[in-house]
Amino acid sequence: MDALTTALIGAAGVVAAVLLQYAAVRGLRVALLAYQPLSGEHTDSALYERSVWTPGEGGLLPVWLALLASGLLGATALRSADWPWWPALGLWAFAVGWDLWAWERVAASVKFVTWRRGWRKSARRVAISDLRDVLVVERNRPTRGPAWLRPGVCQFVLMLKDGKAVKLPRTGASLGGEGRVEDLANFVRLQMDVVADNRRRAAADKRAALRRALHPMAPAHPATKLDPSALPRG
Repeated sequence: MDALTTALIGAAGVVAAVLLQYAAVRGLRVALLAYQPLSGEHTDSALYERSVWTPGEGGLLPVWLALLASGLLGATALRSADWPWWPALGLWAFAVGWDLWAWERVAASVKFVTWRRGWRKSARRVAISDLRDVLVVERNRPTRGPAWLRPGVCQFVLMLKDGKAVKLPRTGASLGGEGRVEDLANFVRLQMDVVADNRRRAAADKRAALRRALHPMAPAHPATKLDPSALPRG
């Protein structure tokens, strides 16, 4: 019974460490994006980021190992007054810092799609006018069992006009991840339609100007001009 109690307390400590880390990182990310939007001088109209729940991401392994150790050490400190709290807190802080340092996110404005991999890596940007198409690719992990045990992964792919495909950061499809990627894709498609409509209008205006230049209107014959004295006076 004591072993079962120890296991339950350890599991509860790990869950608490994970939830607290998720809440802290989420709040810090919101504050950082409000201070410095990923789109620069433009507004981040749509955004998604790699979640800590993204399966198969090696960059998140240190986060999960630190949270696991933090939860177990915290549970041990809770049961034993002689066990210090600082190792658990230190590992939890490491998990928060690593998650922020390895932060991957994608944002779209009315003119650009911008993404960044890692805390210190510079952002990359593609103009929406250079896009031919956008895709949302979802995959399940190649494991057996029911679908709910096989968490999916979403990825946003840009198809450029020069034929290249640019794969942007992945994120977990669970907990609303797929919906955020789809929202960003729909927003980019809407901006692509706006760009295409503006180009069609510009081309139509150019053709109309060319026709007017090639076929100027002939001046009116004097005989066809209206004599103001002939107008009835009221």
